[in-house]
Amino acid sequence: MTLRSLPGRTLAALLLAFAIHAASPSPLLCQTANSAVPVAQPLTLPQYIQELDRCAEVLNGTPVDAKAASELRASLQAKWEVMDGGAHYSVDTSWLSGALANAGGHSAGADEALGQARERLELYRREAKALADEARAQRNHDQARAQLDSILNAREFRGGQGPSWLDIERQKLRDWIYRQLEKLFGRARVRSIGNIVAWSLVGLASVLLIFWTLRFLMRDARRTDMDLSGAAPIGRDWRRWLRQAREAAARGEYRSAIHAAYWTAIVRMEETKSLPEDRSRTPRESLRLVGRSSPVYAPLSQLTRRFELVWYGYRDATAADWNDAARQLEMLGCPLS
Repeated sequence: MTLRSLPGRTLAALLLAFAIHAASPSPLLCQTANSAVPVAQPLTLPQYIQELDRCAEVLNGTPVDAKAASELRASLQAKWEVMDGGAHYSVDTSWLSGALANAGGHSAGADEALGQARERLELYRREAKALADEARAQRNHDQARAQLDSILNAREFRGGQGPSWLDIERQKLRDWIYRQLEKLFGRARVRSIGNIVAWSLVGLASVLLIFWTLRFLMRDARRTDMDLSGAAPIGRDWRRWLRQAREAAARGEYRSAIHAAYWTAIVRMEETKSLPEDRSRTPRESLRLVGRSSPVYAPLSQLTRRFELVWYGYRDATAADWNDAARQLEMLGCPLS
């Protein structure tokens, strides 16, 4: 692994740490070079980059100005204390002080020291710039995130939500099924199969909706109030209903006969005050008014059940149904003769 392959922030931190422990000229030279320099003052990252630029400007002169190098060496701090947010770096400058001490000389060693100092300054500046760019990008990201949060927290966006966990899992399942179908049939056929399945589901949903509607209407029809068309006015004789029942049974119209038989029993009970006169009641309400303790409850319950099955349930009525209704009328005090 080379230094170039490391992430920018990690490489910069390593280089700054390396600067602390880097090899320097002889201890005697370092002591002499830094004996009269000012105490190190903390630098921000932009100030650190400016300091590197100031040093590079002197070293990049052709030839290097010995007076400028001497003045730079005199003003150079023993260490650069760099503050980058919460991070703190201490960069030793003895290597640079040693190179500046030999500035103006024409020996091979002096030229080599100056060349290495130029390379190190350029490397430090490049990595410091990378740190600054990364910090700036992070600040921009935080500002953009804060701005986005403020927008999404506005009243018009408060109800907005992203997909839930269940929605994500459903989408994953649909994608998996689609991939399996593609493996079996190919992309083009899967698309046509998908259209067929979609329209089939639409058709099935329509059939179910129609079925549910018809069932609801039929159930609602069974629960409607009693049809009072043809009912005798209150106070009319129950024998009129009984005569209609006999005549309908003689014609074989057992459904109409059972209908008239039921009303025969109701009118008879109203005349005997077993029930209050109220033709808006349903058959079940009449049963509840009679009560289970009444001796007429059992025959009226049997007659009511048969009447509901034949009249409201549209079940075919037979002679046996009529005979059973006639027996219940006899028990309720309504003889056919």
